[in-house]
Amino acid sequence: LDFNTNTNVILHPLEQCLILRYLRSNCHSESRLRREGYILGPVTVRNKDFPRKGSIPTYQFRETPSAEQPGLKRHAIALDCEMIGVKDNRQTLAFMSAIDFLTGDVLISRYVAPSEEVIDWRSKITGITQDVMTSATISGAAFRDWREARENLWQFADTSTVFVGQSLNYDLEVLGICHNKIVDSAILTAEAVFPATSPTESLPRAWSLKAVAKTLLDLEIQSGDRAHSALEDAYAVRDVIIFCIRNPEQLKSWAELRRKEERQKGKKSRHKSKAKRNLTTSSTQDIQHKTRVLRNEFEYDIGDDDEFCLSEYARNAGWPDGWDPWSD
Repeated sequence: LDFNTNTNVILHPLEQCLILRYLRSNCHSESRLRREGYILGPVTVRNKDFPRKGSIPTYQFRETPSAEQPGLKRHAIALDCEMIGVKDNRQTLAFMSAIDFLTGDVLISRYVAPSEEVIDWRSKITGITQDVMTSATISGAAFRDWREARENLWQFADTSTVFVGQSLNYDLEVLGICHNKIVDSAILTAEAVFPATSPTESLPRAWSLKAVAKTLLDLEIQSGDRAHSALEDAYAVRDVIIFCIRNPEQLKSWAELRRKEERQKGKKSRHKSKAKRNLTTSSTQDIQHKTRVLRNEFEYDIGDDDEFCLSEYARNAGWPDGWDPWSD
């Protein structure tokens, strides 16, 4: 599978079985998913009017169809979406790519017509403009809205399907999907760096797909001025997860380096804060010292005929206008 100069992993059928077993046994806990912003079902939905960024109200979210539904479903799907900005600083679906995680087959790679007014096409990132979307819609190369996109994705997925992605909660938000069998590359790599973080606590930080692909696989994605490609990102997520499964020791080494970097950043941040506090203290002490000097050197017995003006003296001595050294 060649895509944008990157050669993606091909799995032997036997390895597909092993990889699938790993995915199913290493889906993130519901506590972790909820903590990272996933909407998993009625309990989460009742407590939120809208998701973090998506424009679909949570009462319109639906759970993935049951495994008893007819049709040939895929065991694992890598998913990536491109979003565009709508009102209230929210986002809606504009492009969706889904691939079979095990075989690498492209299942869906298609535009999705927005169902509300677009405020920001994010063209530099998405590569999508109003003209591009209009052309795709007229030619039949776009789903008519996010609901149709969701229905088409569900032709390949049921409750037993493992969804794989990078920060996949945002992709599921713009599709209005509740699903709890998730392997998220952002969570997987962050948990490797911060293994002591409880599933009920937010992970301190996450690494971008671009950064992980480069530092872990030496894989270039989203390079130069080229817009993002949902299909490229879906393949990149797949490659990252497969690498982590195949090479646990290399993932551990990568995580140790990132952990060391985070400690160094923490030290620099603490030193910077300390230096700032010291500078503030020093400046305050300097002002107080100058004030005391003024008080000690100029003690006047001012009578009715005196015309001494402290503000004039302070100005001549280099103090800023309006400064009153007696006010402290």
